[in-house]
Amino acid sequence: IETPRLRLEPLIELHARELFAGLSAPALYAFMDEAPPTSEAALAGRYRFLEARRSPDGSELWLNWALFGRESQAYLGTVQATVGAAGDAEIAYVLLPPAQGFCFASEAVAAMLAALRNSFGARAFVAHVDPRNRASIALLDRLGFTRTGTRAASSPAQPEPDLVFRRSP
Repeated sequence: IETPRLRLEPLIELHARELFAGLSAPALYAFMDEAPPTSEAALAGRYRFLEARRSPDGSELWLNWALFGRESQAYLGTVQATVGAAGDAEIAYVLLPPAQGFCFASEAVAAMLAALRNSFGARAFVAHVDPRNRASIALLDRLGFTRTGTRAASSPAQPEPDLVFRRSP
């Protein structure tokens, strides 16, 4: 997937080498229910598993892309979607600290949404966000998502439920 400033590459094991250092920044996980990768080898193993691009039972598409910055010639983060049989795509995104604040996330997510709609048959998009994550909420607002409710908090340390956002193509 190409945008003016980015190339979204299907995520493969080899991306672990390029992304591990940036994904190890503890600050990235302030609003997520996961911890930084424990090693480059562990991250490579996870990416190798995701290369199948489908859940083990075949019921979901697991679509993950590494974001490559054309100008910087560096990897900037990832975007991902899980597409179920009903056509709902749950999306997520992570921008490495040096890439934050330059609208790369908006550009990458918008390109991913178009690909999900046009190439993978997604009929609606859903995102779950920690209510303290103002940057992520602003990104979803810019991309036309609407807050539709809440769900259980993704982390025991999180004081409030996640916000649920939805957008139809």
